[in-house]
Amino acid sequence: MKRFWGYLAVMGLLAALSASPALGDTYFIYEQYGGTWHDANKTAANTEDDLMCWAAAASNILAWGHWGTATYNTADLIFKHFQDHWTDNTGFISWGLAWWIYGFEPGYKSISYVDVPGGGNFYPQLKLNFNYYYVGASEGNLMATIDSLMHQGKCVGLSIGSSSGSHALTAWGFEYTSPGAYTSIFFTDSDDGLPGLRQYALVWRNNAWYLGTKLDGYGGYSLTGWKINSVQALGYLHTPIAPSWVLFGTGVFSLFLCRRRRRGKS
Repeated sequence: MKRFWGYLAVMGLLAALSASPALGDTYFIYEQYGGTWHDANKTAANTEDDLMCWAAAASNILAWGHWGTATYNTADLIFKHFQDHWTDNTGFISWGLAWWIYGFEPGYKSISYVDVPGGGNFYPQLKLNFNYYYVGASEGNLMATIDSLMHQGKCVGLSIGSSSGSHALTAWGFEYTSPGAYTSIFFTDSDDGLPGLRQYALVWRNNAWYLGTKLDGYGGYSLTGWKINSVQALGYLHTPIAPSWVLFGTGVFSLFLCRRRRRGKS
């Protein structure tokens, strides 16, 4: 009799497991290429960086890829360097990367621009085209693009948008149930007020990817319903040399603007 009831228990467990949704696999760029996620955050104590999510995302990308210097060797220090030299306004992450690497400055001042000279330009021998690989939501499956970029060793920035504005995030990984079947995305956000890896479900709608249900334990504001508009990435720099660095495997994607920091933090 005990064997009979044991058999029924095992069969019941197997039936329950077969009826449950399949658990997804995850991919994180730092598990394949080293390092960890970075999360430069805006400063609640002042209003000098309220609109600089584009610079925060660029700082994360630069820090992970070892594009820093002896002085600016963390995402927060890199972000502070942006704050010290750029106006607090919306901007393009491609401009930030180009300024950091070879000293590019925008030619107009309707959005963020360099108001304090003498910063950036840490790799002047490099002239990268930061617009060449622009990929927007209308041009294809952006999650497939993110997947491909990360597997190539490129840290990916996201431009997301909604009716309330636009925002920049830094992606670090994703969850999937089978190749091409993406279920959630992991990112860091300069507006959430804490260092932490966020996770949102993904929704495919009208030939575009949207952020769905918030899956992490953070109880702050929500980005549910925001559309992934474009992506940008910069490759990993493996071998530093003095006085600058040797480029190794770079790739750059897209531009994105930043939305104003959420209420209560300005």
